[in-house]
Amino acid sequence: MTNINKIFAAILYFGIYGTEMTAQTITSVSGNVINSQNEVLLGNALVISPKDSTIIKGTSFFEGKFELLGLDQREVLLKLTSLEFEDTFIAIAYSGSPDIDLGDIVVTETSNELEEVVVVYNLPLFENKSDGTVQINVENTVLATSNSVQEILSRSPNVLVEDEVISIFGKGTAIIYLNGQRILNEQLANVQASEIKNIEIISNPSAKYDAEGRAVINIVTYTSTMEGIKGFLSQNMSVSDFSPTNTSTNLSLDYRKQRVSVTGNYGMQLGAYRFLLNTTRSRSGEGDFFNSAITTDWERKQNYFANYGVGVQYDFTEGSYLSLGYNGLTNDLGGTESSHNDINANGELEQFESVVYKDDLTTQNALVLNYFQVMDTLSSLYIGGQYSLYSTRIDDNIDEESIGNGQKTNRKLKNQVAREIPIFSAQLDFIKAFSKQSQLEMGTKLGSVSNKSNSIFLVSSNNDNFTLDENLSRDFEYEEQIYGVYANYKKSVSDKVNYSFGLRGELTEYNLVTDNLDGAIQKSYFNLFPNASIGVILIDNRSLFASYASRIARPRYESLNPNIVYQDAFTSIQGNPNIVPEKIHSLEIGANFRQHTLKLGYNYTIDPITGGAVQGEDPKSYILKGLNSDKQHDIFASLTLPINTNWWASMNTLTVSYNKLIDTRSSFGFKETRPQAYFYTNNKFTLPAGLKVQLIAWYLSNRYDGIYFRKNQAEITLGLEKEFFDKSLKLQLVANDIFQTNKPDGDYRLGNTLVLFDRINNTRYFRFIATYNFGKLKKTNYQRKSTGEEENSRF
Repeated sequence: MTNINKIFAAILYFGIYGTEMTAQTITSVSGNVINSQNEVLLGNALVISPKDSTIIKGTSFFEGKFELLGLDQREVLLKLTSLEFEDTFIAIAYSGSPDIDLGDIVVTETSNELEEVVVVYNLPLFENKSDGTVQINVENTVLATSNSVQEILSRSPNVLVEDEVISIFGKGTAIIYLNGQRILNEQLANVQASEIKNIEIISNPSAKYDAEGRAVINIVTYTSTMEGIKGFLSQNMSVSDFSPTNTSTNLSLDYRKQRVSVTGNYGMQLGAYRFLLNTTRSRSGEGDFFNSAITTDWERKQNYFANYGVGVQYDFTEGSYLSLGYNGLTNDLGGTESSHNDINANGELEQFESVVYKDDLTTQNALVLNYFQVMDTLSSLYIGGQYSLYSTRIDDNIDEESIGNGQKTNRKLKNQVAREIPIFSAQLDFIKAFSKQSQLEMGTKLGSVSNKSNSIFLVSSNNDNFTLDENLSRDFEYEEQIYGVYANYKKSVSDKVNYSFGLRGELTEYNLVTDNLDGAIQKSYFNLFPNASIGVILIDNRSLFASYASRIARPRYESLNPNIVYQDAFTSIQGNPNIVPEKIHSLEIGANFRQHTLKLGYNYTIDPITGGAVQGEDPKSYILKGLNSDKQHDIFASLTLPINTNWWASMNTLTVSYNKLIDTRSSFGFKETRPQAYFYTNNKFTLPAGLKVQLIAWYLSNRYDGIYFRKNQAEITLGLEKEFFDKSLKLQLVANDIFQTNKPDGDYRLGNTLVLFDRINNTRYFRFIATYNFGKLKKTNYQRKSTGEEENSRF
């Protein structure tokens, strides 16, 4: 063996085995908090560095027991805090065993019954978990002042929201889960922003999640385990110099008595919102000079917008329950959509004006049923199902005026649409934990969606005799069934190494019928989606992780609908029934070091879905539609840097992404490709007199992906908060997009047409929020226990 080989072998040996030789640290701390009457208590457990008093780990406990993992410290200071007992500090030093079990910890109780229990401590604003998942803590932050879930997500790290599409920077479009159950983006309006506790961003999800989408966002709502009644009332008002004033009112009630718990909520928004779009389309070919400058102004009036829900749960035993919930939505939308279009075609100048008077009503009703059963100490069974009906009625009146060759022409139009989308899903999950080190997850799921719409377009030149426009009137019906089955295995080889692997199979069947196609489009396809991950804990708060996942991104239902959505005389939106799903292969590796996280990733996409303005049969007209390109390469690197002091908590993320689209099908013009940078910072300052200040800012640099150019965007949000009357009343002031720099702006070329666009959204506003908490809660001796809680916490 040569000297070089000997040196390499020595490095490899110490790299593999050196960890175990030097791992003289505490990796976990657990215990059970009780009072002198042996009753379990609720509170928070914090592991603090004795050197600089920074928080290393933190968790909440509701039935006494807590466990904090992944510490890797020689010595720590444990702080137990709650409104039920006095603060308790315990110094812990490594003494031969990495796992410290403190057993029963008897604390000095302060009060047995309170007007309200509010557990407050400075959690990190967002946390990077050992598998690369990011958890965003929404409670008690400026994020909780948002009017909608979409608004919360738009202020979250690495999350981009535009035109109702939610994506993760560097990854792409995400699917949404609510408390572990898949929901569609249309159902997000049912969720009250004030009910959200935290949000998990899972960039490479395991086989138990649906294979659709490039990533998963799981929204977790607040639940109370205390007996009694708890109430929450919030009122806010948003003022803007760009859009009219709007208000939002939210009320929620939670009641629990022994085994029965009941929840209810109601939210209402009134007012209006506005956004403005400027678009230029130009052709400069010989004999085909064309220039179109369009300004479209949406002023939407919320005549009545409300979401509401009620739920009841009964706990059979400590680990089994049955719950039934209802969620509803009513959105009565009015207002106008005004468009002005100046066209210069080969020297001929024309002007077109249109005003759409909106009269839209959307309702949604959903039922959710969940059953959870602990089979034994290591096994559990979950059965859940949901049914929802999404209905839309559109009855718009349109006034049009055109000026050309010195003549003025007027006409009236009516756009009438009826749409229903029933959604049904059912799933079964079984978990078997063989020991503290290994666990098997298995399950199956059925999803069924039907999208039926009837569109009638009427035209009149004198406002009396309306005739049917057959080109704009369509019937559309789309039905889709997805049958999924999965298995996922997790194992901890030791306290330092864990891995998982899984496989998901999905059979997709769909049937598309519309009156402008010769026949129905029926397709069926089956896909297998493997995934795997590994994590290695080193020393001194260092760990490594790697994961692979394969995914699929199906087109949105409306993207398949070939019906025409009318905007103006020369602009419309039309679905493309020939779009095929994207297939994605995703690889990630990363490292954690003292709460710093570095992540590298690569995504390879086949048949990526893009879109643009396609020239219609009339040279002046354009249709916005989705298209498939050939493939796409995405490379990204992300670094998370936290800052924690006694008065300042800050989480910062810097991500650099390189995206390259390759297209030979759709006549896109090719551009140069450059990297894109994204920076996000979330800061919370605790000032004297109980005043709290929160600052959120993000910056997205120019994007060059080979086809599209997007100009840089940014947003700064500043929030002030002060609590009164023993923390029962909270007043907040939020200034969003202070410099109005969050404006989508860019261009692309499709065929012979260069398209430029810029949009102004209603993102710059001042919001005033008043929140009142009321009720009386007390602890309960009845305990709920989740299956394999100890085993699951090891992964």
